[in-house]
Amino acid sequence: MREVRGRWVELALLFVVGPLALSFAPRFLVLPAILAGCATCLALLLLDPSFDRAHLWAAPAARRGFPRVLARTAVVWAGLLLLALVVRGRAALFHLPRARPAVWLGVVLLYPIFSVYPQEIMYRTFFFHRYARIFRQPATRIVANALLFGWAHLIVHNMIAVLLATAGGLLFASTYERARSTLLVTVEHALYGDFLFSVGLGGMFVTGVRVVSAIVG
Repeated sequence: MREVRGRWVELALLFVVGPLALSFAPRFLVLPAILAGCATCLALLLLDPSFDRAHLWAAPAARRGFPRVLARTAVVWAGLLLLALVVRGRAALFHLPRARPAVWLGVVLLYPIFSVYPQEIMYRTFFFHRYARIFRQPATRIVANALLFGWAHLIVHNMIAVLLATAGGLLFASTYERARSTLLVTVEHALYGDFLFSVGLGGMFVTGVRVVSAIVG
């Protein structure tokens, strides 16, 4: 019982208080915070003898699950394209790759490595292992995970981004619950995120774009 209470406190500090505090911090601290959070969660996983390290990659499970993810990606891309048309207008579609191709390419290549995989370590691999005793039912784990993933996006100060992240969190959590492959859920997250930046909705998630812009000039 004491261990369960401790896990609740840990979850609240890492996934509720942490993002809330970061939402008041300067934007340049977001990426270091993501990397530090990933390092912390990864260390706790590697020190836990009950954790199956195969989940950190799980390529065979990723291969089996990829066709399903690819089919769902087509639906998500269509939805994001429609949203971009409604929110930004036709003229703004694919503005970043057209106007700043070097920045766009940098985001597409670096975002999965430095943002997506660390997020998936924290929010899927760590969360699903560490808090299995708190959220015993798969549906409960998936919903709780999605809500916390959406909450984490308070840092961008954009309610549409929070709602999109929550919806994405439902998809990512269901993928991880089914496959237990960090590689697969990272690929899915990267496919959605890179398209979001490409289609013209990246302004709601500006941190990555600003970092790459500063690098490539």
